[in-house]
Amino acid sequence: MIVLVTLAMNVSATVWRVNNMPGVNASFTTIQAAHNANYVYAGDTIYLEASSGTYGNLTATKRLVIIGAGYFLIENPNLQANNNRSIIGIITLNAGSQGTIIEGCSIEQIHINTSDLIIQRNIFNEWVRNSGIIDFVTNNISNIMIRNNYFDNILNAYGGSVIYSNAVGINNVRIIGNFIKMSFPHTDRPAININNGFSGIIENNVISGNVKIYGAQFNNNILREGTFTPTNSTYNNNIGNTTQFGTTNGNLQNINMITVFVGPTGYSTDGQWQLKTGSPAIGAGVGGVDCGMFGGAFPYVLSGLPGIPSIYFHEQDIDNVNQQLNISIKAKSNN
Repeated sequence: MIVLVTLAMNVSATVWRVNNMPGVNASFTTIQAAHNANYVYAGDTIYLEASSGTYGNLTATKRLVIIGAGYFLIENPNLQANNNRSIIGIITLNAGSQGTIIEGCSIEQIHINTSDLIIQRNIFNEWVRNSGIIDFVTNNISNIMIRNNYFDNILNAYGGSVIYSNAVGINNVRIIGNFIKMSFPHTDRPAININNGFSGIIENNVISGNVKIYGAQFNNNILREGTFTPTNSTYNNNIGNTTQFGTTNGNLQNINMITVFVGPTGYSTDGQWQLKTGSPAIGAGVGGVDCGMFGGAFPYVLSGLPGIPSIYFHEQDIDNVNQQLNISIKAKSNN
């Protein structure tokens, strides 16, 4: 019966279009309006189509799948025909939104007040207004996946962090395959700032900024710069630019980061963090996996492209002689 009910829920899920571009006939023009509509049910999918404007803030009390268009689409060609992003302001995930998935979006900040969430393949490049770009607010929540996101040039002039938790009872959190960079005028503010009452895994990330963790397994990460302060945590097979991890448990220290990554020449903003030939990070992770965001069980996906088919080429012209409209479209599947 449980299987049949689950199948019925999946079959009945509806896809809704959100687009605020002039002349486009979509179901909604803001993300909050799509969420609030009484005919948009838990389990429905919201497509935030590429736009030059923002879709506003979201306070969620409903389980939704929210899919955007990705980012760095000019730099990584042949991914989307429209190179604009899907921009959201501040997202607050409250009770009732358990099971929500957010991917492919450009987001300012997320406040987490509930369990069972997947936040993947998004870009965050805003100022930290307070606490964290991703902020664990409520006690006793679990099963949070933060995967393959790009946190770029986060400025903590307001005293916050990229990922922040000061709550208790935060369990089974997985922070995997992300790029995390903080440009910090306040060097005492960690990029990752996880305090007591936390249990989770932080692995295969590329990080620039101070790291302070409690109760975490910290594996296969590359710390390009910054300090590392663990409490009640284990750390294995990480790579540091100085002596942050030492040399026990498979960790490597004093690694010149120029030898690790392919670099920006000829590569996109996110593609430059791939490992170059002969990189010391190749095979240096736990079990022989590569360290960094492109290694491990969940390798980073360029441009945060969501795992749905995309149209990456569109061209049309009018044949006045034969009085017909010629349209050429190219599409690809993604995972």
